[in-house]
Amino acid sequence: MLQLIPYGLAIVVGSVLGKKIYPTVEKRKRVAAAPPRAALSSPTIQLLRESVIQENPIILAVEEIPLDNRFGNKMLVSEHEFARTATIELTLGQNRQAATEIKTHMWRLLENMAQEELRRSLNIEVGAQISRRVKITLSTEPGAMVRYKVVWKQDSRRGLFDVKIGNTIHSIPYTVAFGLSHTIESLAGEKRAID
Repeated sequence: MLQLIPYGLAIVVGSVLGKKIYPTVEKRKRVAAAPPRAALSSPTIQLLRESVIQENPIILAVEEIPLDNRFGNKMLVSEHEFARTATIELTLGQNRQAATEIKTHMWRLLENMAQEELRRSLNIEVGAQISRRVKITLSTEPGAMVRYKVVWKQDSRRGLFDVKIGNTIHSIPYTVAFGLSHTIESLAGEKRAID
């Protein structure tokens, strides 16, 4: 009786392996009836057009330099050097609301297409950093106080990308911040009271 155990074990193992290696007729029919792999692939994405809604500058930073020469009797001259770095950033969709309708793997492809379109239209590279350095000489007349401001700005564009995914057209909002510039402003100051 103990001699039959290895034969029984071999039959069970052979049966299990046989089902995995040689599928049943029903399983072969199911595989044959399944759609081909090409039909299971993702729908195509096509960027149709870009519509610009608004363009305006964004203030990144303001640096103020007061020059107080109210009690001086000669011109006060001061030299300053400023530096700033900004990153070119793209935000696609508002809080990714549109992403709920678009599958995650398609969202990354859509981001790449948007970046490529902006690279061509604005000549920018999303994610790149821009650095600027400026050296300025400021002056104030005797008996006066003047405040100067260095204002750092980045350009901003809001718009929509009309994207066709399969047979559906989606309008995806975007915001892009790019460039880096500065302006120098003088603010009204005070004059020394004449004795």
